Formats: sequence, structure tokens, C-alpha cells
Amino acid sequence: MRKSSIVHTRISPEVKQECDDIFSKLGITTSYAITLFLNQVTLRRGIPFDVVLPENDDLVSFAENVSSVDANKPSEKAKVIMKLYEDGVIDFETAEFAIMRLHA
Repeated sequence: MRKSSIVHTRISPEVKQECDDIFSKLGITTSYAITLFLNQVTLRRGIPFDVVLPENDDLVSFAENVSSVDANKPSEKAKVIMKLYEDGVIDFETAEFAIMRLHA
């Protein structure tokens, strides 16, 4: 009988639910998706996708696309979020999520 290890991790409920929905459409479980990822790490001897820091311009462009109906300018709240990202208080994904929530 094969032994298995347990991996525990914390993730936001929204991200988990979104991933669960995607995996369900793919016909796999979250556990199986994590297993696929870890197997790819061992096969490729590294993370199987690029891990890069986004340029601040990416966040500005994103904020402009979702923040303002008029004149393509980020809203004041979006500017605060971008400042938190620039200052290193929050990461890109958190900033992106926060800006999306402003307009949900």
C-alpha cells in the first residue's frame, strides 16, 4: 500500500471557491490539482510557470480598465490601493482583488 502525506495550507475562501469551481468543470478535485502541480515541480525541477513581479504599470492599467467609466482614470479608492501596493504593504494579487471588489 502506498503511503501519502498531508499538506495543509491557508487560502482565502473566495480563491478556494473559484478554484474549486474551475476544477469541477475540468472534472478534477482541488487535491488532484495540487498533486498535478507538485508532480510538475518535481519533473521540471522548479515552479512550472513564470514567477515574476508585475510592473506597477500593470496595476495602473488594470485599475484604469475597471475603475472609472469616465476618462479612464482610476478612482480615488483605486489610487489608495495602488499606493499600498507601491509601498509594499500589499502584494499585486491583493491589490488586483481589492480593485475588482470596488466595482463588483
